[in-house]
Amino acid sequence: MKKYFVYFSFTGNGDFLASLLKEKGYEPVKLELVKPVKKIGFFTIIKYGGRAMSHKKEKLLPINLELKNDDEVIIGSPIWNDRLSTPITTFLSEHELNKETTSFILYPAGESTKKSLKQIEKMGFKKEVKVISYPLKKQEQAKQILGL
Repeated sequence: MKKYFVYFSFTGNGDFLASLLKEKGYEPVKLELVKPVKKIGFFTIIKYGGRAMSHKKEKLLPINLELKNDDEVIIGSPIWNDRLSTPITTFLSEHELNKETTSFILYPAGESTKKSLKQIEKMGFKKEVKVISYPLKKQEQAKQILGL
């Protein structure tokens, strides 16, 4: 059995969590867009928030990941417009995950996670969801939530 942290990160929050989870034995698997975003600003936030709301998919760079049913997977997603990020929803639509053993860590920028939690529930995932707002700004809180 292997342990993976599959995540997306625009602002470094997911990268920070990946470094913490690596200490706990999780192999980080970062999802990257085929056409990377060069600058994060107001219009980028509006664009990708709208894409998340409309359940759009993103073109992702290929990853080398062969999941087995007993692998432990944590999915890490920023929250866009109260929904999972589009790279994460794309990954979830393209990979078969064990819905009993896959868990989630959401890292919102202070916004609600109500719709994203319903999104996860609707997909049939059963394990707990951890929410860590601003992990880079609240590093001690993030460590505590992750049990470090």
